[in-house]
Amino acid sequence: MTLTRDPRPGDSLEFLDTPVVVIDLERLNRNIREWQSWMDEHSVKFRPHIKTHKIPEIAQLQIAAGATGIVCAKSSEAEPFAAAGIRDICIAYPVFGELKWQRIAAMAKLGVRMTVNCDNEEAARGLSAAASAANVTIYVQIDIDSGMHRGGIPFTNVAEIEQLARIIRDQPGLQFDGITTFRATSFENAQNACDAGHEEAQLLVQIAEKLRSAAIEVRNVTAGSTPTGRSVAEVKGITEVRAGTYVFNDLMQLGAGSARNDQLAISVLCSVVSRGNNRVTIDGGSKTFSGDVPKQNANAGTSSPLAQALDQPIFVERFSEEHGIARSECNVELGAKLRFLPYHACTCLNMTDKVVGIRNNRVEVVWAVKARGLRA
Repeated sequence: MTLTRDPRPGDSLEFLDTPVVVIDLERLNRNIREWQSWMDEHSVKFRPHIKTHKIPEIAQLQIAAGATGIVCAKSSEAEPFAAAGIRDICIAYPVFGELKWQRIAAMAKLGVRMTVNCDNEEAARGLSAAASAANVTIYVQIDIDSGMHRGGIPFTNVAEIEQLARIIRDQPGLQFDGITTFRATSFENAQNACDAGHEEAQLLVQIAEKLRSAAIEVRNVTAGSTPTGRSVAEVKGITEVRAGTYVFNDLMQLGAGSARNDQLAISVLCSVVSRGNNRVTIDGGSKTFSGDVPKQNANAGTSSPLAQALDQPIFVERFSEEHGIARSECNVELGAKLRFLPYHACTCLNMTDKVVGIRNNRVEVVWAVKARGLRA
């Protein structure tokens, strides 16, 4: 006999089995509106990265608000969104491999405008072969390394960027669509995220101008992240901004100054299963929250929380797979159900099959996390 059941619309939050990932729908929709409004005011396109939520229904909310399309990390991650009717998808990743190129071409065959990052000739020719075989067009943007050093052509090597642009332009089935970068907070000279965004955008605009002076058409100049996206949009010459975590935000963004408390839309409802002197143990561990830790934790062993209770002074300081061990500055009863803010929303969502969207502490929707675990 089954004594538990999946959450359903109408359920009160206090009666849900735990742990369960909870989305505050009021905050979610406000985050979507505020970011889209900022981009509209600055006359740039906005393309949210779905790696944070991995949920087609949320992507559809972003599109309905005015987003030009979505960004995915991998070919497989894009497929549930193509199946859900999203018709403009960018894979912001250096896709390499015949099967992956064929999967991208297959989505284009369905009528999806597919854009792909590229930083080498071999990938360009592979994409071209797949596009030609499927009789489709794949749009290609050159990935620029502007400081993160995890891929892309170094921004200082304009000659190599220009050469690859010409190669892409000449390949059948491909259309050179512009240049892109992801820099986030990996900057050296900027004093804050606002300065970093301006610097990131100006760097890319300068490269675009050099390409145009070499008679290469550059349709899109794309940059941004949740910390830098708003300031990237302020730079003339940027055509498109991308960001992902903004939709939920998390303790990482809160600590970086990129989000306010009232913009934190994701939490995990957990139950207290043990308690001791100034210590409570909850039923959500690394399998629920993920194992991501603040950099200062990893490097210096400080007490920055891995998660913290919503509206109560309870701070998770370590995880095992199934337990969260927290320092508590208040009295908590065994069995109490508490909502905890995760350190990193993107990896937290990748650990769960379903999330509940709530309004006034009652379940309004239940969404499947359809792109979780899709890494190919």
